Amino acid sequence: MFDLDLFRHLVVPPDNAPVANDWSAVEARLGTGLPSDYKSLVDTYGLGSFGNFFHVFCPDAGSKRGLDLEYQHERTTWALDYLAERGHTLPHPSADLLSCGRSDNGDVAYWITAGSDDPEQWRIGLGETRGHLWEEFDGGLGEWLAAVLSRRIRMKIFPKDFPRRTVRFTPIT
Repeated sequence: MFDLDLFRHLVVPPDNAPVANDWSAVEARLGTGLPSDYKSLVDTYGLGSFGNFFHVFCPDAGSKRGLDLEYQHERTTWALDYLAERGHTLPHPSADLLSCGRSDNGDVAYWITAGSDDPEQWRIGLGETRGHLWEEFDGGLGEWLAAVLSRRIRMKIFPKDFPRRTVRFTPIT
């Protein structure tokens, strides 16, 4: 289970509070609920970079479309469908994946929604952007991010030097 208070000790949130999100409107546009740990992370940290490398997609990211949750969901769904139509084997059908973040290398983190209509039960998958490597984590985005940033787990897709010992959050304005 994700503990936001412990996570705040791992990565200090920005001094200025992010813009408040209308989660009901975001979920209505996406056609699905979203996990509470994700909403807590976005409401606490906002748009930015963890360790100058990993970005959690945020709703209504304005001109930062590359980090906008809805835009990236449409874009990654299209890309996954394109690959599947050309014979590539996907770890899950695109309908069972909802992109939620990416690395500076372009590796995409997804919620694996298959098997549960309850967003609190969604797991995390990480897909290599320039290869076929796929890794899964049996927990939500907050748990996964905490495990990666604290070095409790290591993702083979990420560079060996990520994360550094001290992880900072850098807001993007």
